[in-house]
Amino acid sequence: GPQTSVFIVDMAKELDQERRQSALNIEEVTNMLDGGRSNTDERRKLYKVMFDDPVLGQEDSYFLSSEEAFKRSVQNGVYMIRKCHHLNVAEDEKKAIVKNVMNRSAFAVHTIMFIPAIEGQGTAEQQKKWLPLAYSYQIIGAYAQTELGHGTNLRGLETVATYDPTTQEFVLNTPTLTATKWWPGALGHV
Repeated sequence: GPQTSVFIVDMAKELDQERRQSALNIEEVTNMLDGGRSNTDERRKLYKVMFDDPVLGQEDSYFLSSEEAFKRSVQNGVYMIRKCHHLNVAEDEKKAIVKNVMNRSAFAVHTIMFIPAIEGQGTAEQQKKWLPLAYSYQIIGAYAQTELGHGTNLRGLETVATYDPTTQEFVLNTPTLTATKWWPGALGHV
């Protein structure tokens, strides 16, 4: 309601005032985090090329149906991947780009969650096999984060995965509605 709007405006003014009073030089911190001014300049140029692209525009996104929004997300994701490849964008920069346009890419889970899981938790053998495929988008990865009825209660999870050696596949058994896979937040839209 109106009181909430006034509160948000007042809070925004207070935050802006605090930021202006800070002795912290934001540009120096940015350069430090980027590994130097030249890296900051290069990152900004790359982001400008990516984010000023009219294909990635969101002007009418609020008026799309769910199906249209998903289709656009896939199209934007493919477009971003091709553009990154064309511009020879490094993997870490690609992740940052996807993070910054997460709502525009159906590949956010793959880029900012699936790949880092292999990088951080995979064996050397697994990394050698799967990372080149994941980096080149020859495979698209995802995962089920939780179950609808269990949240973070891992002991309550109901789904069972059984390996079938004859088909060399895992057979998933999700026995109840509460075992339905569920993603909190925007990551579940893919």
